[in-house]
Amino acid sequence: MRGGAPVAVSLLLAVAGAPACAGPEEGLPALHQPGAALRQAGADAESRRPPLIVDGAPRAVRWIDGDTFRFLDGPEADRSARLAGWNALESYGPVHRWGAWRPEELLAIARRATRLAREGDWRCARVGGEDGYGRLLVSCPDLARALVDAGLAMVFAVGQSPDEALVAAQRAAQERAVGMWEKGVPPLLPSSLHSADEPDLPGGAYDRMVDTRTGRTEVRRHDRTYRVCEEVCVGEGPGRACMTYVPFARRYRDRPACLRAR
Repeated sequence: MRGGAPVAVSLLLAVAGAPACAGPEEGLPALHQPGAALRQAGADAESRRPPLIVDGAPRAVRWIDGDTFRFLDGPEADRSARLAGWNALESYGPVHRWGAWRPEELLAIARRATRLAREGDWRCARVGGEDGYGRLLVSCPDLARALVDAGLAMVFAVGQSPDEALVAAQRAAQERAVGMWEKGVPPLLPSSLHSADEPDLPGGAYDRMVDTRTGRTEVRRHDRTYRVCEEVCVGEGPGRACMTYVPFARRYRDRPACLRAR
């Protein structure tokens, strides 16, 4: 017991010397702030994954979804890349619906596509140019085949002929009813929506549709102003397919209720 009083006094002095309103983040270097620590942990986790081979060189990347990644190193560091030839479902929220699928089930399929892309060992190549969102265009044939075979992505040709071998693989996946095709194959699927009040849309507002039989895409111009979380549909009856409109600025920040976990 003799040692108890000095220890107690020391503890009281330590508490008295602490700032009265200090929070858990006060005085910490930026790297040690909780948010920064989480971001750093995420970057470290990505760096431990198999590197993506692009034009013969290993590159560190962060996969955003099954058809998009961001370069973490090299001359393209911080640039986003779009994988040419296929389209995965959106992974930022439950925005797809068709047949007997619930939006949350299709979101789970989108996340499976992201995991497959992230965890595999793929060889890719820059194909030159950018897409309409300023993303670099990259081809990864083996990844494309793996995703389409599993029904985790669809053939997606913009301004060019679709890869016939990939189209054949998609038809086989549809016949096997795997992945996104398990509960039916609508003739058209919306892949992107744009409202008439969005700025900087060349040629005005449009929606892009994908033909699930051929992989060809079409642009449908319109003059509608969509509400945030409005569902836009194409087709009728069993072939009806829908997508929920969320402007890009609100997909990751200030997320609307339709994107939040249910």
